[in-house]
Amino acid sequence: MLSLDHIIVLIPYSSLQDLPKWITDNFTLSPGGRHADCKTENKLICFRDGSYIELISFVNDDPKNREGHWWGGKKFGIIDFAFTDSTGDATIQYSELTKRLEELKAKDSSVTVDYAEPVAGGRKRPDEVDVKWKVTFPDLTPGYQRGELPFFCHDDTPRSVRVPVEEKNVSHPSGAYGIKELNIYLADSKFSTLVKGYPAILGIENKGEDPSKLGMFCLGRLHKVDGTTDPIFKVQIPLEERQIKATEERNGSFIGDLVIACHGPGKGKGKGAQRIDGGDGGIGGVFLDSGK
Repeated sequence: MLSLDHIIVLIPYSSLQDLPKWITDNFTLSPGGRHADCKTENKLICFRDGSYIELISFVNDDPKNREGHWWGGKKFGIIDFAFTDSTGDATIQYSELTKRLEELKAKDSSVTVDYAEPVAGGRKRPDEVDVKWKVTFPDLTPGYQRGELPFFCHDDTPRSVRVPVEEKNVSHPSGAYGIKELNIYLADSKFSTLVKGYPAILGIENKGEDPSKLGMFCLGRLHKVDGTTDPIFKVQIPLEERQIKATEERNGSFIGDLVIACHGPGKGKGKGAQRIDGGDGGIGGVFLDSGK
């Protein structure tokens, strides 16, 4: 079963060192570290369901660290997202993914989506422990940009080394336990192709009421949380003014309206989804929702 592995949020390096109040008021932060290329550094918000948010910055906000980096041209905000699956094996996942994409192209030659073979990645934690993984990235040569298509992440070292989900790290002031909903908004010119490509990428049926107008995919959780529903990933055309503006500013694709599920003392309790990231000054819409 495919699960959301993590969501990547790019913030200024100064903010990574002194995190905004809306983050520290609602979430417990776990140490990340500096990546192997020494260009980026991160901190993590780990959830009880095994997923996490990666807060990442280019070290010292040095423009040279952006040069040649796959996220070098990205604006601050939610910039990318990764899935993982129950096999835990990048090679198996890549083989199955390639097969699904080949079958899609045989049916509809207008949909050109490919992925490169898994490559090794890593970082060193502040305690000097090495973290190693393999990532499978989309091929961007047909004209896609990073973040329009997900990547896949599988661990070489134990997952607990990369994602420390012990109790102290997953107990949040807001009661957050995992992702409830993630949305990607696409310009018309991109939507028609990608909404057909995503079922093959994910290996999941599109549950949208009209699959030609909405992609809606039900995901699993790495760790079940009793009494909760599974997360949803949506692919859609922007309708609200802020969504349209953000999509235009980001060359036709915008990842936003991230809904985080919470229970217990969560601030959204009994009020539906409540935005916490500061409106227009935020990172694209982060909401707390105490509904199941």
